[in-house]
Amino acid sequence: MTDDARGEAVLGAATDAARREFGDDLVAAYTLGSLAHGGFAPAVSDVDLALVLSETGGSTASRVHDVVAAARDAAAGTDGLAERLSVFWADPHTVRHGPGDRPARLPAVDRLDLLDSGVLRHGTDVRDGAVRPTHDELVRGSAEFLVERVDDAWLAGIADPAALLARGPRAVTKTVLFPVRFLHTLMTGEIGRNDAAVASYDGEHGALATAALRWRGGALGDRVAAWSLLTDHLAWLYRECVDAHLAALPVPDPVVAGLRALRDAVALVGAPRAVPRSRLSASPASAPRTPRSR
Repeated sequence: MTDDARGEAVLGAATDAARREFGDDLVAAYTLGSLAHGGFAPAVSDVDLALVLSETGGSTASRVHDVVAAARDAAAGTDGLAERLSVFWADPHTVRHGPGDRPARLPAVDRLDLLDSGVLRHGTDVRDGAVRPTHDELVRGSAEFLVERVDDAWLAGIADPAALLARGPRAVTKTVLFPVRFLHTLMTGEIGRNDAAVASYDGEHGALATAALRWRGGALGDRVAAWSLLTDHLAWLYRECVDAHLAALPVPDPVVAGLRALRDAVALVGAPRAVPRSRLSASPASAPRTPRSR
């Protein structure tokens, strides 16, 4: 079975489970992510699915959890891909117009992915007349993700590259490429696909970004060289990403306080080897370039 076929098997199992769980309330199902827009790397990629439901409520998240559990059981023979199934969900109004007062799991960047690249695999396409997320919505969504995801465990990986390497290519590449992708979205207003994000990155940490793109193939190569790149660049890459988002967001904004706390936390992991400690007090990064018109 090919790599894409294994991913498709997981998506097929998840779609079947969703049809059983939601019946006629399942309006549509879409393939998202790298299996939809390209760049799927079986060693590290998630398998992304979006469910569009006629309505959502307080029990929807639990029911989607049941769908994921059933799909993972049904697709257990896919070399671990079933464990990387990620299911987004929303009602048609949220797909077309963004978040309101309806429960949903469809962040702005994933809604943009659905609108631009989602592959309809079941039901009726609901994208007609949809309003694209604004650049500000995308940037704020990235900032919220950084604040929520980069917790103490994530910071521990930034602080201890050897321990991060021990967790394998998936953990390493996600840790490195998330900030590169967010910077791409900030600069362009586009989804941060890994290859495009690395190609567009023009900061001081390009060697690490380029290496991480190569590591998505599943092999980290020379561990000493990888450790050196992570030690020299990873903390500063996060500092660059946080500073750029701070420069782009209005003040006051609730997420700004979280970004400032994250900036302080990244600084506390210590200055990477071969980077002057004086840079810890450097001024924030300059404002990002204006997004290209679409």
